[in-house]
Amino acid sequence: MTLATSCLRRLFLVCACAPVLPAPAAAIAPAAETGACALESAAPATVAVIEENGELLLDDGRRAVLTGLEFPSAGGGAQKRLADWLAGRDVFIRAFSSAPDRWGRTPSAVFAADGADAAAPLVSVGAALLAEGRARFRPDPPATPCAVDYLAAESAAREAGRGIWADAAARPVAAGEGAASLTQRKGMAIVEGEISSVGESRGALYLNFGKKRADSVSIVVLRRNLAMLQASGIAAAGLVGRKVRVRGLIETGFGPRIEISTPAEIEILDGFAP
Repeated sequence: MTLATSCLRRLFLVCACAPVLPAPAAAIAPAAETGACALESAAPATVAVIEENGELLLDDGRRAVLTGLEFPSAGGGAQKRLADWLAGRDVFIRAFSSAPDRWGRTPSAVFAADGADAAAPLVSVGAALLAEGRARFRPDPPATPCAVDYLAAESAAREAGRGIWADAAARPVAAGEGAASLTQRKGMAIVEGEISSVGESRGALYLNFGKKRADSVSIVVLRRNLAMLQASGIAAAGLVGRKVRVRGLIETGFGPRIEISTPAEIEILDGFAP
């Protein structure tokens, strides 16, 4: 047990008379002690209020945001879930930035006890919300350390049609069928399909799902980001014939397209390395 975990255990022992904490509705493994998205380097804090947008107002005045999560509909019940679970509670927060963003929020991973028992394991709040189908993974750059864990949690909920995934509007769109409808969407889109060709310009590579860029979704990878993707095992120019899932904002200036800049924005779905 790390020092961080031991400290939180003591906090919960002090508060043993508090009302019972609701446990996550979907089974979540205890948070890792060390690693990219783990309890290591997390610090104790107390949540005062859960804001309407899912932000955590802490009792010392700071604001934390669960980076890497998108709440596409009120039907997921994420705000109530967070309020019931965390409001007035002691948690651990791992900040992914030394300074707040322009809205005064610190991008963070949050860990909380899975139950009221003093020995209850600490779990990732972000992973719990994803596994319960209350949120979708959003590939914010600060969330990159948690991408593997968060995508795995989201996958379980998506395959089970749990929570928001029961709504067709939240599910991935087939690249060959939804190009026109995608241009009308707000927020993050998730698109799946097979890459049919790769185009190039001086500044970017274009991974095309269809023959005509104006009629089909394209993935744009700026050349300055190619090395970052390749370091993660994604050779963009070698993706022809591969089935992928891409998530990001739809741009419509030159036909519907999604620009990606981090490995978390693209998943290769056909089971072998590029």
